[in-house]
Amino acid sequence: MKKKIKEITSVFSQDNPKIKKQIDKVKEKGHQRMTILVIPHGYDSSFHFQISHFTILFFLALTIGLLSLAIFGIVRSSNTQTQINQLSKIYGTYFDTYINHANQLEEMKEEYSKLNENMLELFTLIDGQDDELLKIPTEDWIETSAIDSLQKEEKEDKQLDVGRKYLSEIYDFRQLKHRMDQYQRLVEANYQFLYQRSDILSRTPLFNPMYSYNLTSPFGMRKSPTTGYWEYHDGLDMANATGTPIYASAPGRVVRVTYSNVGYGHHVIIQHDFGFSTLYGHCSRIYVRTGQEVKAGEQIAEVGATGNVTGPHLHYEIFISEEGKTDPEQYMQAGVY
Repeated sequence: MKKKIKEITSVFSQDNPKIKKQIDKVKEKGHQRMTILVIPHGYDSSFHFQISHFTILFFLALTIGLLSLAIFGIVRSSNTQTQINQLSKIYGTYFDTYINHANQLEEMKEEYSKLNENMLELFTLIDGQDDELLKIPTEDWIETSAIDSLQKEEKEDKQLDVGRKYLSEIYDFRQLKHRMDQYQRLVEANYQFLYQRSDILSRTPLFNPMYSYNLTSPFGMRKSPTTGYWEYHDGLDMANATGTPIYASAPGRVVRVTYSNVGYGHHVIIQHDFGFSTLYGHCSRIYVRTGQEVKAGEQIAEVGATGNVTGPHLHYEIFISEEGKTDPEQYMQAGVY
């Protein structure tokens, strides 16, 4: 291998007579001179100068090189300008998005501040308040804790240049998140409070037993339509045509389906949670039986004129185990359906 390399080197070496002869010919042609005659227009005299082939080739190569470099620079500048325009457009889009998100963050902070005030006000309505739950950190403590945690992240963030910090909006967002975390117990307490109240309301007789009616006799003292004497009326008389649907005003269990010739005629009594019971009297037709479980709003009977009546209507009562009979109209106007 070394022998072959040596042979190739000797062939292309300047000591080789053939190579040396070719080099001498090139040098000889390169050093040949050309005479350039310059005759100015309108002048009698002229001048000339000589220049070698090597010099002509040098200036020609220099001109071509400069021209190529200029063309390359123009093309590169055009591409750079195009990229700058594209980046400017992208930056404008991102900047608009950034402004929108910053505005949304401010709105979120305001909305949460109002929500937080409402939660605190609502929490004061909860029976048996927990003093430990109300030990909510101050705004200064929350802000300091959020900043400390972010500064710790900045030191550990390898993609963040030394000395650089996160955007101020990131600090604001983290403070908001920190504040939400601290108020989580308050939110859960309010949710539990509202859930319990909602559960109670859903099982309280607040649903109207009839969609439409004419209130002919309220709860309390009245003149009897049959005897003309003053008496205590322990329910509501809700008049409508015979056959009008009657609905259960709350979920419960039917405890009585019976008939009284001198009283309520065909009537139904439903027992509900929390000691409530409801009575539906003077029915023409009854669809439930004793022991049956019914839902709020489920049809249980139809309006009639059975028992001691002067016309078709529903006699509706609400009574509580410890307090006795109460005014049904107060429950029907509670605004919860």
